[in-house]
Amino acid sequence: MKKISILVILFLFVQNVFCIEIVSKEYREQFSPEDLKSDYYKLQMKTASFFDRQTSSVNGLVESHRGTSVYSYDFFSRSFILGSGGVLDAQAFIYDSAIASLAYLLAGQNNKVVKILRVCQREFYSKKGESKLGLYNAYKTDVPRKRWGLTPGIDGNRVHLGPNIWITISAFQYTALTGKLDFLQFGLDSLKWASEIKHYKFSDGKLGAASMGYGWTPPDWSKIYSTENVVDHYAALKMAREIYYNSNVDVKSYFEKANYGIEDIEAEIGNIERWLVKLIYDKNKQTFNMGYNERGVDRTDALDTVSWAITALTPERLNELGIDPFYLMDFADEQYLVTDRIENQEISGYDFTNQQGRRKNYRMIWFEGTCFHITTIQVMADYAEKLGKKELTEEYRKQAVNLLEEVENASRLINLIDHSLPYTSKKPTEKQIFTTFADYWEIPRGKNGSWVASSSSTGWRLIASSAFNPLHFNKETVDYKLFRNKKDSVN
Repeated sequence: MKKISILVILFLFVQNVFCIEIVSKEYREQFSPEDLKSDYYKLQMKTASFFDRQTSSVNGLVESHRGTSVYSYDFFSRSFILGSGGVLDAQAFIYDSAIASLAYLLAGQNNKVVKILRVCQREFYSKKGESKLGLYNAYKTDVPRKRWGLTPGIDGNRVHLGPNIWITISAFQYTALTGKLDFLQFGLDSLKWASEIKHYKFSDGKLGAASMGYGWTPPDWSKIYSTENVVDHYAALKMAREIYYNSNVDVKSYFEKANYGIEDIEAEIGNIERWLVKLIYDKNKQTFNMGYNERGVDRTDALDTVSWAITALTPERLNELGIDPFYLMDFADEQYLVTDRIENQEISGYDFTNQQGRRKNYRMIWFEGTCFHITTIQVMADYAEKLGKKELTEEYRKQAVNLLEEVENASRLINLIDHSLPYTSKKPTEKQIFTTFADYWEIPRGKNGSWVASSSSTGWRLIASSAFNPLHFNKETVDYKLFRNKKDSVN
């Protein structure tokens, strides 16, 4: 009995040392199922353990998947090709490394955040052919760094806005949470880089949003504008503005060194808002379209155009721009909320798109998207409460709790290592194709048809369970060291 008591005391000590509260516990728990209230710190540790396993010992980036099929589909020959290893093994998509770093922040393991950001910072400044700065979308994780930098991954030499901006968002969250300025210059240089890639031009000659970037084609990425990428960019710009005005230490020299001042930031925010409202917002559907390309506005419906528009711009700002955030939420439920069967049990969650967007006869739960939409529901609960809409506030809170419970049930049924999640509710065979949209991204296939753990889904589950909005500095629920004791904050 004495031995058991010592082990219990040791466990509680370790839990207290390594598990922390980034978000106010009282705030977080209003959105938590009962089991999660008691198991939250275990979830922190399991998520960190999962990312420890996924971190490459060769280059320090976080691998996006593990145990994927050895078969890849060749669109030219329209047949499956047998490879020598998992097609998506040893691949680190930069977006996934950014999500992993945010999860490590929430787990209180800042040293691991620093390691990821250092790798990305060094690589950002490495010259890359036509791209002098920036990060490729993905990197091989089983090839050592060479003199000129890391080895590009499955996406080739594509340098896109979104992945670069998500690393910037992580750098800014680290800066605000810790009060340390180690990666502030990197983040500002990234925003400066984004300002220099091709932008949409209105008929009056004024600029709109930034394009997706450049690299391996087709298509021509400098002529494609993604709503998802643009709202990420907006969030990072707003964070930079917040850091400029509200830091309790002098940060102005960092902006000067980046040659990217507050006037540049305000102008870019204005450009994006005009692009979103005048070009991308669909007044008939009362929601945002997917983006813009050489054929014009891409009217495909996508969950992230709702979720991230709300968490990045905030419901308050959307309302000021003449866009109803409550209607956006209703649209998401009507178009994307689905059920699917996992191990013969029905689970609810959100799909990438609707039936028209996929043009196929199946629907699926996108666990990454479901988790980041839970974050959006939490944001909307706060907004409804501020407006005195008590019934709607409670409705959103219950919806967030129920969806987190659905995610936990799915995780238990699938039973992957460290309580991790797959990308979607589909478990394709080695030669079966499920796509996210009509023609985009195949769902990862597992070796011998097994489940494949997803870094993005697993990271977002901790973010949602923490009631943390990574696209905004919510100083009402998070104690940001960089903003402590600073009065008259500008939002």
